[in-house]
Amino acid sequence: MTTRRSFFKQAGIGTAAWAGACGLATGCASTPRIRPTPSASTDSFRLGIAGYTFHKFNLIQTLEMLRKIDVHFLCIKDFHLPISSSEQEVAAFHDTCRSYGVTGYGVGPIYMTTDEEVDAAFAYAKRVGTRTLVGVPYDREGKKRVASARVLRRVQERVREYDICYAIHNHGPDMPELFPTAESAMEMIADMDPRVGLCLDIGHQYRDGKDPVQALLRHADRVHDIHIKNVTAADKSGKGIEMPRGRIDMPAFVRALRSVRYSGVCSLEYEKDMADPFAGIAESIGYFRGVMDATR
Repeated sequence: MTTRRSFFKQAGIGTAAWAGACGLATGCASTPRIRPTPSASTDSFRLGIAGYTFHKFNLIQTLEMLRKIDVHFLCIKDFHLPISSSEQEVAAFHDTCRSYGVTGYGVGPIYMTTDEEVDAAFAYAKRVGTRTLVGVPYDREGKKRVASARVLRRVQERVREYDICYAIHNHGPDMPELFPTAESAMEMIADMDPRVGLCLDIGHQYRDGKDPVQALLRHADRVHDIHIKNVTAADKSGKGIEMPRGRIDMPAFVRALRSVRYSGVCSLEYEKDMADPFAGIAESIGYFRGVMDATR
């Protein structure tokens, strides 16, 4: 049996190392000139962090944690850079990130239900200078948020106007009306501009009883961003967990990334112990790097 300790030994990294440590054909992924970490240097995809991971922390605290784990890509949430930010505020944000060796490669997830909110989100993404906007287009039915074909029509107009890729974030079984799976999103966008695609959240996909590996293989040309995480069960009871302790087959997923030549970012979205997440983030990032090394 391969234990967590023996895995890291086989992967060529010790406990101290891991503890401290858009899209494909549509060309949605930005390619900032950041030196990749050694374990990622031969892969077309890059390792990042989803901004929601740090929703209890300010930007400087976030960047300090990224520096400690040697991660250089951040998907920007609006609590770190508000949608109303001016060009000067955006420039100051990028300057701060750059001082830590971090690139804000995308924005979102941004929830939007009106034409005005769609327009504001795309204008924001343009000011930020990214080609990846992670979004959730929805309408309200009472207290429920439901996936909206109406909002998606507006999204497609703005995708074509701005040449920005729109990546729908799947939400799992907790929100069955709001894109629970990659497949539920693809049903609505299959005939749309290919720049309207997916932010594949592999944890939520798995919690809805679906295989994230198969989702990636099936929809690779529409996957513009990926949220990586692990969970405890393949149903609604599944909870976020440190990556090596979960149920998703991470080696199979990494092999799939290489098989489809995914060239975007895989961003860890860590939702456990969010008031004090650093140990779990470091363990998860270290494990994923170990998987990358061990599966070459």
